[in-house]
Amino acid sequence: MARTGIRAVAVIIKNSKVALIHRKKEGREYWVFPGGGVEDGETPEETVTREVQEELSLVCKVVKLLFSVESYPGGNKDPYFLCSVEDGKIKLGGPEKERQSEKDWYSPQWVKLENVKHLNLVPEKAKEQFLEKVKLGRS
Repeated sequence: MARTGIRAVAVIIKNSKVALIHRKKEGREYWVFPGGGVEDGETPEETVTREVQEELSLVCKVVKLLFSVESYPGGNKDPYFLCSVEDGKIKLGGPEKERQSEKDWYSPQWVKLENVKHLNLVPEKAKEQFLEKVKLGRS
């Protein structure tokens, strides 16, 4: 399916931890929230549930739109949804698992909320929005 250019993203907080993906690609090491490109005929909410299943092997339910972030100046506004998940172990699956290599890898993890500020979480604007929401208790 063709992509729309919008990346729909899940913010999953459980037991004072957030689900993130530790990523290495093209010599860069960083962290991202789970999510992916919205495909033609798919809503951003459907994308989030599909991507969480693929990237974390968890079933999620979209609770609400938490914030939106312009992915780059003049770029799309990517929606970040607060999501809930049932209990389960995070495990990489889907196309990301098939693409794993020494130079290009994904490692989904639960990260303590207080540690997020020290991570290279991208995009930076999403990290700022997330930290503001968590700090103010508006999740």
